[in-house]
Amino acid sequence: MTECTKKTLAFCALALAALFSYAQSSSPAKEEIKFAKGNINDKIAAVKSSGDSALAKKAVDFVVENALLLKGDRDLAGLAVAGILSYPVEESKKNPQAVLQDFSDVFYGVDDVNVRVSVLEKIAAIYAQREDSDWTAFVNGYLSQKLAAGGSADETVKKSISTLGVVGNGSSFNILYSILRQPVWSELDADVSSALAKISDKSLNEIFDAIDKAELVELKQLTKIFVKNSEISAALRAEIAEKSLNRSMIIEGASSNSQDLALFQLELLQVLADNKWTRAGDLAKKYFTVAKTAYNGKYLNSQQWTQAISCVEALASRAAVLPFTEYLDQMNKAQEAGNSPDKTVVLAIINALAELGDKSSFDSLLYVTYVKDYPEEVAAAARNALTRLKW
Repeated sequence: MTECTKKTLAFCALALAALFSYAQSSSPAKEEIKFAKGNINDKIAAVKSSGDSALAKKAVDFVVENALLLKGDRDLAGLAVAGILSYPVEESKKNPQAVLQDFSDVFYGVDDVNVRVSVLEKIAAIYAQREDSDWTAFVNGYLSQKLAAGGSADETVKKSISTLGVVGNGSSFNILYSILRQPVWSELDADVSSALAKISDKSLNEIFDAIDKAELVELKQLTKIFVKNSEISAALRAEIAEKSLNRSMIIEGASSNSQDLALFQLELLQVLADNKWTRAGDLAKKYFTVAKTAYNGKYLNSQQWTQAISCVEALASRAAVLPFTEYLDQMNKAQEAGNSPDKTVVLAIINALAELGDKSSFDSLLYVTYVKDYPEEVAAAARNALTRLKW
């Protein structure tokens, strides 16, 4: 075979390969043909088996175009679900408004729970790739409408709530919190609480506003959602606990004390102490007076009162020295008058002053060692505290 013949054959082979490749690329895919020629069930099968995002978009376009004509058709709803779940996320990045319109047309045009749940699932997936407040507004709008209309909650309502846990913002907080405060969908309280917790970092202003207006029942509810949830950052939980404690003290000033309120306040204070939230030091100092009143009123027992003292010492630090020494002076006088204070409380104050080590507590601690009838344990604690003062 001559060199020229070899070159000719090689050229022909390349040309044939190129032609075959072109024929393959230009011919419609099998599933695309099936979608174009088949009935709705064929279209569903084509979309599911192809994995072609472009075909999924065609399915959505078909549903939108025929939604009014085929209203209530189960097969069309099936095609809508298949198309939505296979819809290309990238399309939303290129044409966000067009995709939002398509989804809205499907969501409201096809009155089917499964279709709407699928749309909401896809919205969450799209939002995770590219945050867009328009998606949030869409879900907010639907849930607001359902809440205003009343009636029972279906799976679409439940899915809307969980979707807001992904795409929600401050406006979503107000909608979700209003659901929680009404008995209309009480069976979804756990779902609502979970969604609220997930968007806590995006709705701080709304959370603080709710706290500022809350009575004890609402404060407890907010605390359960945000302060007791370990999935929320420690700093955020402490900040909310601080706001809640401050609000509880305002409530207390406007009403009579109660054991329920006193224990709730102590619980919040412990959260602050556990998280070393010294930013609340001034508040802790104010709380000391409140807790002392609760103890005197028997709303806190001696163990709870000593717990409060320990927390105040940890949070207020040096600012706690003056109220502590003043309280120790009061107990010294009571002991001298024959009204012996609880030994555990006296020891709690002395030990707290020892930890603080401030020399301004010298006189009060020294006086303890001279008061008659104090148990030796108390006098020994006072002597030990005196050795720990910083001069």
